Amino acid sequence: MFLNSLRAEDFHSAIPELPMGKYAHMILLRETTSFPLFQTDGELNTSYVQAGRTHGEVRARITMFKRKQVSAERLHGRELLRRYGIITSDKPVVVKSTPIGAPALPYPCEYNSADFCKVCPDCILYGFAIGTAGSERAKVMSDSAFSLTPFDVSHQSLTFNAPFENGTMSRGGETRSSIGEQDHVLPQVFFPAIITLKDPTEAGFLYVLNNVLRTSRYGAQTTRTGTVENHLVGVVFANGEIFSNLKLTQALYDQVGYEGDHERAQIGVPLETAGVQTAATALVPTLLAEDGLVTHWLDGATLLAEVNALTRDEARLQSVLDQAAREALTYATTYGVYRPKERAKGK
Repeated sequence: MFLNSLRAEDFHSAIPELPMGKYAHMILLRETTSFPLFQTDGELNTSYVQAGRTHGEVRARITMFKRKQVSAERLHGRELLRRYGIITSDKPVVVKSTPIGAPALPYPCEYNSADFCKVCPDCILYGFAIGTAGSERAKVMSDSAFSLTPFDVSHQSLTFNAPFENGTMSRGGETRSSIGEQDHVLPQVFFPAIITLKDPTEAGFLYVLNNVLRTSRYGAQTTRTGTVENHLVGVVFANGEIFSNLKLTQALYDQVGYEGDHERAQIGVPLETAGVQTAATALVPTLLAEDGLVTHWLDGATLLAEVNALTRDEARLQSVLDQAAREALTYATTYGVYRPKERAKGK
């Protein structure tokens, strides 16, 4: 085991072919720390939902679609795989006489193309689909997240312009008209979210968790804004899927979204980070009891201390990545698109 706080019985020794009923749920509070843009067609994504579980009024909430979460985290994981020589951006060379088998390290792997390597941790854990060339169902499951506070107190319209190099909007007596407005998510807006890894190995779990913790920008225009801090509330190991992002958001809003019990006295932004984290930590056992599953709860602070010590040690971090790569390659050549023809035909 890489970490003392983890239990061996919560993990598989190898990635199994069929679902085996082991789930690792990472419960997060995503806190905006700048002015992100979670938008489609130029407008912030919103959804009308019930404010809380006990407060039945309908409120608009900013929505952080699942792809805006996982894509950013997946790309950071691939960045790390390239740094340590597990994948490369070089194009694969196809030789027709080459027998079926996985490529040697580093695996030539290109994101969102027909040139996925199909054998690295990113391909096997997050999945891929390449038409007739094969596919792999993702073992990392996510869903859209909703802002803890309603839309009307969680966004602001900001004006932007495009000045000339001298810093003004005019040159040669002419004034540029490139001025506009754009709704942005305010800082310190929380998006409760759950990332689930099905049938995890320890190395695969640490790979996915590290991707989440090292990702700090989401949404559009990430070179200029979009910073988000991912607070790990805890991890739930279970024999099934637990409550949804929306249920967690509504239950948490009942706890921290109002001044007293008055439905009109809503709390605005910013909320106190420590207070939201404390309320979320206290709330999880109650929600788990409603799910009727066998669960093991691991507090985020306990796990985070060990994870940070591991990721600061380059040799230990690389050993996790190497182990995840070996497990992914074994899975790909045993059950995936690189399995021998005889085994694929059931011989």
